[in-house]
Amino acid sequence: MKTGKWLLAVVVATGVLLTPYSEVTAAPGAVIQGVAIMKSIKLADVDKKIVEAAKKSLSQLAGKDVELIDSASIYDTRVFIRTKEKEDDGYAVVDKKTGKVLFVSINVSKNKADPKQVELALKTLKEVDPAQTFEVEKVMKMISYEGKNGEIASASIQGKHFNVLLHGDKVEFASVSYPKSEWNADIKKKAEHEFKAAMGRTKEVASMMRYKSKDRDVWSVLGKNGQTSIDIGAETGKVWRVSDYQATGKTDKKALTEKNAVSYASAFAKKVFNLDLKGYTAKKVPDFPVYEMTKKGSPMVEVDFNSNKIVTSMSIKPVNGIQN
Repeated sequence: MKTGKWLLAVVVATGVLLTPYSEVTAAPGAVIQGVAIMKSIKLADVDKKIVEAAKKSLSQLAGKDVELIDSASIYDTRVFIRTKEKEDDGYAVVDKKTGKVLFVSINVSKNKADPKQVELALKTLKEVDPAQTFEVEKVMKMISYEGKNGEIASASIQGKHFNVLLHGDKVEFASVSYPKSEWNADIKKKAEHEFKAAMGRTKEVASMMRYKSKDRDVWSVLGKNGQTSIDIGAETGKVWRVSDYQATGKTDKKALTEKNAVSYASAFAKKVFNLDLKGYTAKKVPDFPVYEMTKKGSPMVEVDFNSNKIVTSMSIKPVNGIQN
């Protein structure tokens, strides 16, 4: 997804779960290696040109004049500015150095949604769960100004228990969450068993959802505050991701690099996925403590580390690229 980089930055600022690299949010005050610290400042202390650019872009997207809250957040070189009205839930991401608007998003009423996108979203949701009834409640309109292709418009169509992200007439993903009374008992049992085998402690299930995209069709089972999660293939029943952002432990004092990242991930990969990382090479995702580990003809491994070089999340993508 071309907007993934900035959606990931938005996750850090707002906790919105829309990104490929991190589907759970870090605990307040958690130390995550390689991630800049988010800080809050008064809007009056932000460059006026940045504020004006953010307001203009948000107003254009909303189709009306919007007011901004009196504070902003700074993450690395990005400034996050939000709208005052909670119903709008709008925010803009602006480059602190250049003053360029990178990303804007705002909620609009379902009456302002593109009928074709709504129809496509509902059709996709029925493919995920034919037994459910889905009613659209609101639409989040988004525009990314990053990338070689220029402006990229997206829409997130949301209801009480679902979210569908679209780029034009293409569905990026659909997710359906379930109340406790409708949890899949077999998936819950498997998630608890696999998590305990992997992490050595009992997992308390807090929520369950089905997530479907072009290359993923999984049950995602989360713990309290999203601090733990496990993804299980909806078709194969295989475990594709295990995350525990409360994981503790100690290693040495060496800095984590692309050269040694594989060695710090090897034991976890062998224990949890029975995967030998011998011959794998690692490449760091810019700005985040995420490493993609690859070996020709073998599954790709994506790993998150904490500040002690302890694995907090590992995902396996098979050679065919499909997790299902």
